[in-house]
Amino acid sequence: NNIVITIKDNAGGVPKEFMEKIFDPYFTTKHQSQGTGLGLYMSTQIIQNHFNGNIKVKNIKDEYGQGACFTIIFPTMNKDT
Repeated sequence: NNIVITIKDNAGGVPKEFMEKIFDPYFTTKHQSQGTGLGLYMSTQIIQNHFNGNIKVKNIKDEYGQGACFTIIFPTMNKDT
């Protein structure tokens, strides 16, 4: 009873040492002048706080190569409520 959105790429994946940090506020691997580290944090906050959903990431390897796979899960709304 969920809506699941999966977004994946073939850009090599998220390094293990960053995996637990990428949803933290102000975490960025870019130079300070190129990024604030708020994009994934804000996305997480919106998904969790406004839609009661969840977002997670894992590295995958498939026929298109190795990359990151983000999964966003939204609970469906019951018509009776």
